[in-house]
Amino acid sequence: MSNGPGELYTWSKPLIDELQNRHPTIKINICLIPCQFASGKEAEIAKSFDVNFVSTVKEFLAFLANNKTPAGLGKEEQGFVISLGGNPHFAIKLAKHLGYKSYYYSFNPFWNKKLTRSFVHDEKRLRQTKRRGAKDKQVLLVGNLVADSVKIPNNTVRHGRPHIMLFGSSRNYHSLALIPFIIGLADLLGQRYENAGFVWPVSKMLDEQTIAQGIAGLEKDTLSGQSGRRMGNEIITQHGIRIKMIDEQERYAHMQVADLAITIPGTNTLELGIAGLPAIVVLPVNRLEQIPLEGLGQWLGYIPFVGKYLKRYAVKLFLDGLKIPFSLPNRFSGEDLMLEIKAKINPESISEEAIKLLENPKELARRRAGLVKHMPKPGAARKIIDSILEDFS
Repeated sequence: MSNGPGELYTWSKPLIDELQNRHPTIKINICLIPCQFASGKEAEIAKSFDVNFVSTVKEFLAFLANNKTPAGLGKEEQGFVISLGGNPHFAIKLAKHLGYKSYYYSFNPFWNKKLTRSFVHDEKRLRQTKRRGAKDKQVLLVGNLVADSVKIPNNTVRHGRPHIMLFGSSRNYHSLALIPFIIGLADLLGQRYENAGFVWPVSKMLDEQTIAQGIAGLEKDTLSGQSGRRMGNEIITQHGIRIKMIDEQERYAHMQVADLAITIPGTNTLELGIAGLPAIVVLPVNRLEQIPLEGLGQWLGYIPFVGKYLKRYAVKLFLDGLKIPFSLPNRFSGEDLMLEIKAKINPESISEEAIKLLENPKELARRRAGLVKHMPKPGAARKIIDSILEDFS
């Protein structure tokens, strides 16, 4: 059971691969559940994993309303449900309905006596889960599933010096402003470094219309970006700087050899950390109402006439009280490994920060060494599946 693109790619996919490698004939279904961070293309992503069936959010909502089993989820003789993102109570309810065991994995500690086991990624969450009532055999430290999803190929190729990765968003709504921003950023940095190479891993979840409108600069004023023009798989900036557009599946090859990444918060910050690539992680506050929130705060934005202002106020309160790091490597390590910037941004301000890092090789090396030291290693998927299969042996 999963909810968003990050959870599908970095949590669900490694577990599915591990199960299918061990038991090629095992029946695997993905049940999608409601999520305010969803892109709308979760079903398409899930189907690409070559599983037996994918049930939609609409089908799950029908299950909540009338207890109708989602399509494809027939009651087999043996089975289990594992929550991989979103509300864990949904997985518990579905498991009870099917007569299955239920499991939970997340970065957030959680325990419910109806769970068979909770899987956690570090010692801190292990202690927190036990304080919530889990006994020793009911919670297991397995590591971080994202490390299993980051697969660095051998055929890595450097693209310019410096080699800079620019990340937009996987959401159409946010990308309209972020694409002109990264075009403007590349334009400035490219004028300073004539041999620089810029790479943009384009999310599969973006519509072609969004990409075209972003490059055309439809929302360029939001983050003071600029328009560009597209030639094949490249974007040409106003000063002739080229940004290479690559399929997002190619991003790991570039992470291994790039000098710096510039991105927004999300799971990709952890992917970058695992690959050992320092990044500037930007949380723009230019338009507060565009920042997604968990819980009630997100839905305030949908109230007619006043929703935008209520959402903006809710986000301001959230950001003012945000004391923890918003990049996952910094949060998990407790160290300043990614450069975090929470501010009203523009290409000029972020290019200045990028130049400071690029022209300070000792600082870049410190951050890279810290990432190599503190970031998780693969193995979580194997430990989770080992634990679950033991319950059926």
